[in-house]
Amino acid sequence: MLRVQKFLTEIGLISRRKCEKLIDAKQIKINGKYAKLGDKVKYDDVINVFGKEIRFTESILSRKTLAIAYHKRIGEIVSRKSAKVTNTVFENLPKIDHRWLNVGRLDVATSGLILFTNNGFLANKLMHPSSKIKRVYLVETSKIITDNHKNIMLDNVDIGNNETGKFSEIQECKNRRNKYKLSLYTGKNREIRRVFSRLGYKIKSLKRISYGSIVIDKIKLGCFRYLSDSESKSILD
Repeated sequence: MLRVQKFLTEIGLISRRKCEKLIDAKQIKINGKYAKLGDKVKYDDVINVFGKEIRFTESILSRKTLAIAYHKRIGEIVSRKSAKVTNTVFENLPKIDHRWLNVGRLDVATSGLILFTNNGFLANKLMHPSSKIKRVYLVETSKIITDNHKNIMLDNVDIGNNETGKFSEIQECKNRRNKYKLSLYTGKNREIRRVFSRLGYKIKSLKRISYGSIVIDKIKLGCFRYLSDSESKSILD
């Protein structure tokens, strides 16, 4: 038997500290009942967290959670290889027994950091809006962003399809004309491009440089590095 927070940590879904907060907030159930601090789980128990049911099995516990950070190139597609799709990011990833799952996407014209894991629960959690994970991008625009438009971008922009886009921070890059560092906590489809397009700007280049605590750092284009267990868990803290 394992304490529920240790089990969820071992399978790479969540940090122990975050788990304890969720237990206090009555957001974790064991076999249909709200979990309490100190509760333990055993084989065949069903744990409900983030609206998903996880059955405690030997296989799920023995599978090591892997995660990598990859530096995507412009022109690569975040999709499985098929007759119509050949230039995919998956061609450059290491071979493993299970499938790599991408944490969100970057469109074909966007470069930068994208995370992959073999753990579906971790992938879902890293993408879920409730995790409030900050993504940071470098963007070069066709013209200077006005102060008025900056304020609008930091508030809410109607980007169509009953969706709004919002940045949490916009910083001008020193000595780089029309280049900015911006951050946001959501991962809506082409959100940054839709925000700029709505306000009359063209994006000349777009690159993601960090996802939570993971930064692109010295990873070369088309290359990857494995994340340590502590790095994978730190993204959720």
